[in-house]
Amino acid sequence: MATKYINNDIECGIDYDYKQVKKLFKKLGCPEDLFDPFPALLSACRWILDLSERSVGKTTQWLLVGMCMHWIYGTVIQYVRQFEEMIMPKASSDLFATILKYDYVAKLTDGEYNTIIYKSRRWYLAYIDTETMEITRTCPDHFMFSCSIDKQLQLKSSYNAPTGDLIIFDEFIGKITPVNEFVEFCDLCKTIQRERQSVRFILLANTIDKHHVYFNELCIYEQIQMLHVGEHLQLRSPLGTQIYVEFLGLTGERKKRRSIINTLYYGFKNPRLAAITGDDEWSMGCYQHIPKRGENETDPQCISRQLYLLYNSRYVRLDIMQHPKLGVVIYAHWATQTYDDSIILTCDQRYDPRYQYQLGNKVVSRLIKYMYTTNRVYYASNDVGNFIDSYLKRCKSA
Repeated sequence: MATKYINNDIECGIDYDYKQVKKLFKKLGCPEDLFDPFPALLSACRWILDLSERSVGKTTQWLLVGMCMHWIYGTVIQYVRQFEEMIMPKASSDLFATILKYDYVAKLTDGEYNTIIYKSRRWYLAYIDTETMEITRTCPDHFMFSCSIDKQLQLKSSYNAPTGDLIIFDEFIGKITPVNEFVEFCDLCKTIQRERQSVRFILLANTIDKHHVYFNELCIYEQIQMLHVGEHLQLRSPLGTQIYVEFLGLTGERKKRRSIINTLYYGFKNPRLAAITGDDEWSMGCYQHIPKRGENETDPQCISRQLYLLYNSRYVRLDIMQHPKLGVVIYAHWATQTYDDSIILTCDQRYDPRYQYQLGNKVVSRLIKYMYTTNRVYYASNDVGNFIDSYLKRCKSA
């Protein structure tokens, strides 16, 4: 099949016929209850975000899509993780375990290859003799390259991937997100992409933090707050970049099996298990709420309403209160405005003397750390608590 190019210009990249890719993908016989990546691919969106709990099969499905693209067009998957240690052999040796278990390589190549081998961050199709267990042939061209954001500068001047049109950033919501990571990821993508219009950025998340900084960086934070399991959004950034976001959930037999596992092992009334059982749409802790006033109890006295926290363009006010029984505590609420005498904590750029970086000066920082470590912070809602936790993780990443 002759390769077509966008605008008939090889510099613009391959004009993929994703219907043809889907036809080959269907030949593999993947379970019907796994999610379908092709609605996103067939859209005009170059950024695709798939969010879900674990065990939905996101990574495997996208790797198979990339392998089909390689078999038809010679596409080389660019598999991205945050840190170099995450792509080392000891960390990524099981990446293709499911694909090998179900013999997808042989199905894809009509038996020409039946396994996958790894050499120097490159992944190759190969054939292993099942009697001698020896590799008898290896495809000369690799179908996937592994790289990490923290080493993107080393690739910038030397790396060339003319068909690296599927960039998969796996587990982009990590425990730690360095302050400038989004820009560095875009820099890495630009190194791979050059001037091609054929590239798709695939971002996959197994941990669902609705306040993660990437949503703000992509200008979709407010829309994400309203997204529910089973829904997808097709969004456009203020400057016109199209983004496809899908919140995946288990369906069919997988959902039934999950229900059985939950009953056998995790059937406890503990909201903190929601991220494990899948009963909660977003990973949301259970936080202590602002206490109600008891009978014959005096109202708590406000010591200060000056302290605010700014994150993802949203404000939380941290009221310092003198509670009649609990002593000095903090009440955390959503806020919509600040004042001339406000103290505003932020990880963003500071152009106003009211703003202080991260946890602020020594006095403010000590106060917050003491209140937080002694469990003296009370929240208007679990969402406020989750928001503050996300901010504190951001501070640790800086």
